[in-house]
Amino acid sequence: MSELAFISPGAAPLVSPLARALAGAAGIGDLSLLGKLEVRNADPGLLPDGASLIRISPERALVLCPAGERRVLKEVLPGFVVDMTAALAGISVEGEPLLRRLTDLDLDRLPAAGKVAGVPALVARDGERFDIFFAQEYGASVVELVRDMQEGLA
Repeated sequence: MSELAFISPGAAPLVSPLARALAGAAGIGDLSLLGKLEVRNADPGLLPDGASLIRISPERALVLCPAGERRVLKEVLPGFVVDMTAALAGISVEGEPLLRRLTDLDLDRLPAAGKVAGVPALVARDGERFDIFFAQEYGASVVELVRDMQEGLA
């Protein structure tokens, strides 16, 4: 009898939903395997090392953490916490010219929610690096469009 790893998610290998789309890509980082916890109706307060926060609205925030820490962090965060790790994929890209081709968002007012590559997304900025989180079902099409835009800028 074969092992059915998909029945026991803890035993299944951790693989990014963007692995195939990002194969051979340059300049696009994969953020899909980060833990992603949405905190509602509370201030997450002080976060442990390795965790970061993206404010979505005054009442909502997305906490990013190493995948292995998300279950523990979910238990200690205040408010209503929803684990969005499996729902959201993410990429990081460099440079304003590329983002200006992908979105109409005001890049000076990030983080913000809006359309990127034609799909709803949450975008955060760290200098010239932009982190983009979107529904994992759109992963292949978002990565394909980002790669096309990169080629157009080269």
